[in-house]
Amino acid sequence: MKTYLTINKIFIHSEVNNKSFLAEFGKKLNVIYGANTAGKSTLIQLIFFTFGINDNKTKLIKILSENIFTRLDITIKKDNENIEYTFVRKDETLFIKDSLTNKVTTYSGIGGNSSVEHYKLKEFFNNLLNFDLLLETKNGISKAPIETIFLPYYVSQDVGWVYLRKSFSNLDFYKNFKEDFLDYYLGITKLEDKEKRKALEIQLADKNQKYNFYLNFEKNDTVIESSRLLDDSFKGKGQKFINELTNRKASLLELENKYIKQSNHLTYNNQRLSVISKVSRNHNHQFPGKDNCPICQQILPIDTKQIYEYYQEENDTIKIKAKIQSENKKIQSDLNSTNKKIEELRSLLAKDYHKHIIYSDKNITLDEWIKTQANIKLDTSINENIGKLAIEINELKEKLQSFKDDDDIQSERFIKNKKFKEFYNVNNIKLDVPKTEDSRFNYVYELSSFPFQGVELHLAVLSYHFAFNKVINETENIHRLPLILDSIFKEDLDGNNKEKILDFICKNRPNDTQTIISVADNKSKDTKIEFYIDKFFKTDTNLICIGNSINKESILKEHDKSLDEILNDTFEIMEYL
Repeated sequence: MKTYLTINKIFIHSEVNNKSFLAEFGKKLNVIYGANTAGKSTLIQLIFFTFGINDNKTKLIKILSENIFTRLDITIKKDNENIEYTFVRKDETLFIKDSLTNKVTTYSGIGGNSSVEHYKLKEFFNNLLNFDLLLETKNGISKAPIETIFLPYYVSQDVGWVYLRKSFSNLDFYKNFKEDFLDYYLGITKLEDKEKRKALEIQLADKNQKYNFYLNFEKNDTVIESSRLLDDSFKGKGQKFINELTNRKASLLELENKYIKQSNHLTYNNQRLSVISKVSRNHNHQFPGKDNCPICQQILPIDTKQIYEYYQEENDTIKIKAKIQSENKKIQSDLNSTNKKIEELRSLLAKDYHKHIIYSDKNITLDEWIKTQANIKLDTSINENIGKLAIEINELKEKLQSFKDDDDIQSERFIKNKKFKEFYNVNNIKLDVPKTEDSRFNYVYELSSFPFQGVELHLAVLSYHFAFNKVINETENIHRLPLILDSIFKEDLDGNNKEKILDFICKNRPNDTQTIISVADNKSKDTKIEFYIDKFFKTDTNLICIGNSINKESILKEHDKSLDEILNDTFEIMEYL
């Protein structure tokens, strides 16, 4: 069953400048409009930033420098059940609250994609959206980054309208990324299945080699190695093993004590941070000569000394919060490192315990030891081993029959290619994109670039994404996210092409998810938004205006008291213990 994600609203607040922004999203088409450089793309990038994605962080340097935190309210529909989630991100810390438990989960130190906390966040998303794409690196197989969850549903302003699968950077780092990415979203096969098939094929080849090996009356190294383990139990190695086990248990106890102390320190710091944050907020309502004393309700006295102390206390509170947050990040990192060492030691002890069972709990007798020597000398029946291998070979062949081979995969890819081409060509007719017969420019598995430039390229990319989205929707169990198209108008588009694009989007947008687009429109110049509203946008279209459609870099505005409720609720999420 598919999982659906719906964006309800985004809230941004700067504590330093006392500025805020709130935008609510509709269930169907959402249009973000405003003048060039007003902040339309910034708003979209902040959505991904709040989800924990760091890819576009360099493009957010200016607004992040205002010491902001962002809040994203979403709905997850899963197994016919709707659950509300609130994501709050401040710098490298992400807080996630769900309506099912009302608990807040905190991920501290997600600024680096290779951090332990970011890996935990990836696991959260994998479970939330039933996402299990695996990708291949030079070091082996790993779970795909969070960006790949959103990639099929996002076209970025800068490179997204020129190159496919480039709206997030650094994904070419993965080997065979295009094929594995498309296979997953089109339901062909999983890299995990390919790896399992490959592993079975390797096992089968190995068994066949050993089978022939026995037929030629040669030695079986695996049997010898297993026998040596039993043989060693009679050679005085017991004390050495016990010493190693004792030392490892002592090290484990020391690490566990360290982990408990670090956890207590982190809990203490979080309690301090919560108290200081609440004190800071109350402090804002205790200005000398203006506000009341919280005890006697009289106006606080005002003179230079009281005002100086008021600002000094405010500065001290900010410094203490920053110091505790920095210390928490280091403690969390130490906790993760300590936990990793504990898991490694426990794994080693488990292996040692298994050896211990072999050495001391198997009640090995001299007669059994003599049989072991016989195994080492290959005195066991070769025919018996041949029979065993023959059974194992047949079992492996049966398992391999359940996996798709290369011919099966190519056949299924061809079917998806034809389905995509069907949707893509229909879209091209609607958008007046020139027809090409070359399969390189019609098949989804072969398409990497287009034989067009300028306006035709822009329209071809639009056609591609709507066709790809439609094919994805026909794939079972693939999560569905809002289709986000940033900056749907190129600067050199004329009025007719702009209307053609809007007409196409409004008539062909996905019916099962939100669609979010951004449009450049300047009221002080040649504004068209009212015309677009009358001609294309239905009554269920949600409009989000940035900077009054005039101002530049104008997402944040002076905080309005009407936003106090969501602001205080956001603070409570960040102060949750």
